[in-house]
Amino acid sequence: MPSNRYPFIAREAWLVLFVLLGLTVLTQFLLGPVAFSIAATLVLITAYFFRDPFRVIPSQPLAIVSPVHGIVTLIEEAEEIRLHSKTIRVQIKMRFHDIYSFRSPIEAKVINQWCSAPDKNDASRHFDIHLKSDEGDDVVTAIRLNDITPRFHMYLHSGERVGQGQRCGYFYFGGVVDVFMPIQSKVQVEVGQYVESGSTVLAQIIHSEVASVIHDI
Repeated sequence: MPSNRYPFIAREAWLVLFVLLGLTVLTQFLLGPVAFSIAATLVLITAYFFRDPFRVIPSQPLAIVSPVHGIVTLIEEAEEIRLHSKTIRVQIKMRFHDIYSFRSPIEAKVINQWCSAPDKNDASRHFDIHLKSDEGDDVVTAIRLNDITPRFHMYLHSGERVGQGQRCGYFYFGGVVDVFMPIQSKVQVEVGQYVESGSTVLAQIIHSEVASVIHDI
């Protein structure tokens, strides 16, 4: 299972920051204070883009949390093409300056992962993850990376367990993420809403037996 311990600045950007810091020091000695100020500002901007602050995970076992930061752009019923099942699809578009870490939407076992390269019909790179909870609920997260820098790191392996809201991946400068959840889920966000990875609850999974108890009460 991926670790929950991580630094405030994403380790995926450390090499870039170390190089920039080195160049900034050289700039101070070779080009003077004005160039040094410009270089130091570039370091601060880079650190801001690659920030990865701690998230408070909600204590709701059947909640589906947002895997990324971004804006909800679509909520609809849709068929998940890999599982051939009816689902609720929540689409989240990440902005250029959002936090780029990826978190698991539920506590679950990683069943499968698929990665597709760009083709002539779609220049984007896709990465899909199928998770199954202990209650048997399937959640598929489909990641479409941006066309400019389609780079990502994913620290999941099929067969392992991952915690709800746990940091398990990183993709540079964002993309578009679709979360396919059980059709009986109760959506708790709306189109246009800003969501935060690991903290914002997208939906609550409602099981039929639970719904019956609530109805009886």
